[in-house]
Amino acid sequence: MKQVLIIHGGSSFNSYESYFRDLQESTVKYERLLPQQKWKPWVAEQISDTDVLLPTFPNGSNAVYEEWKIYFEKILPHLDLEHTQLVGHSLGAMFLAIYLNDNPLAKKVRRLVLISPAYDDESAEELGSFKVTSATNVVDSTESVHLFHSQDDPVVPYSELAKFEHDLPSATVHKFSKRGHFLDATFPELLELLKQK
Repeated sequence: MKQVLIIHGGSSFNSYESYFRDLQESTVKYERLLPQQKWKPWVAEQISDTDVLLPTFPNGSNAVYEEWKIYFEKILPHLDLEHTQLVGHSLGAMFLAIYLNDNPLAKKVRRLVLISPAYDDESAEELGSFKVTSATNVVDSTESVHLFHSQDDPVVPYSELAKFEHDLPSATVHKFSKRGHFLDATFPELLELLKQK
């Protein structure tokens, strides 16, 4: 059975105090309260011959790596690894980089896609327990790695891409200039990649 597992982004903080301060100081934007089309369910609707899995990982607003690891390891037995593509966006991509670097899978997945991951730069926001120290071993768990990043990303500096390129020299890199943090309603470039054999 062909599967795509997409892990969403989130926020992680260096301390509870930082999280609490952010909660107090951040503003709520009315537009964000309205229903929004997002590319993750859109991708699921576009691929009919594949199970697209969209789990909600614990505490996305104040994510903790160890909690996400527990949840991910509950998902792993449901995956047919050889026929699975793993996709991580933002914090989800950082999670996959850390997890696969430290915990090689029993079998390689078909493809790993990391979209707008931070590595260790905290200039835009705190990284909490998701700071990447190395991604060199990620290749042991996948047939291929794809990196997506846009030069105008307002959340994760574009310079973070070079750190992943250094650790993963065999990765295919998809560079964009005007896609921000990939928060659009659709994502045709990713869809095309996921549909490839």
